[in-house]
Amino acid sequence: MVLREAAVSKSSYKSVFYAKSWYHYVAAIVFTMLALFAAVLGPLFLFDIVKRADGKPGTEAGIALSIMAVPMCLIALLGWFNVYARRKPLLRICEEGLEVNVIGASSLDDVPLIPGLVRVVWLILSLQGFKKQIGWIPWELFRSVEVAGLPMMRSLVIEATIAYPNLRSDNLTAQIGNNIAYRDAEFQDPLEVIASAILKFYSDLHARNTLRSLHD
Repeated sequence: MVLREAAVSKSSYKSVFYAKSWYHYVAAIVFTMLALFAAVLGPLFLFDIVKRADGKPGTEAGIALSIMAVPMCLIALLGWFNVYARRKPLLRICEEGLEVNVIGASSLDDVPLIPGLVRVVWLILSLQGFKKQIGWIPWELFRSVEVAGLPMMRSLVIEATIAYPNLRSDNLTAQIGNNIAYRDAEFQDPLEVIASAILKFYSDLHARNTLRSLHD
């Protein structure tokens, strides 16, 4: 194990790539504060503990704030889930193949021109936003990787048979999908760097032997 770690450290190519999480932190903190504000002030107005500035009851404001607290809490919960899920690498290049971390995949991902708010609502209502799945791509099932899309809308597209971690090369019944696409904003590293590293290890068996195992 020590020799393997030393060999990896000498490689000019990274093999572990993490997700950006700062904007999920910001979203989670902001919506948590809004949710607390609405959840606290709503009942205070509703039960006439706090009155409006003109001294009249604030029942309408209490109802509105109490209702607003529910979606704010759900959005904050989704934000904290995304922060937690991104603590592990988004992609690992290993000796036997690739390990991909699929977080919050939605059935609307391939539908263009869907407003961001609609996507968030769908992720919450369908519970798809709270799902995290680890997939393995054995090298023999890897086909290609490319950086595709227009500027500011680029994606890392990996064409391969993606399977659950308990898959063996002769058993395709546990297949997850045939491709995966990561948006440019998801990775800390440039997409070109990641694609180059994947192709480097795919074509160089000796370099692959220096990597950690998928089972590590």
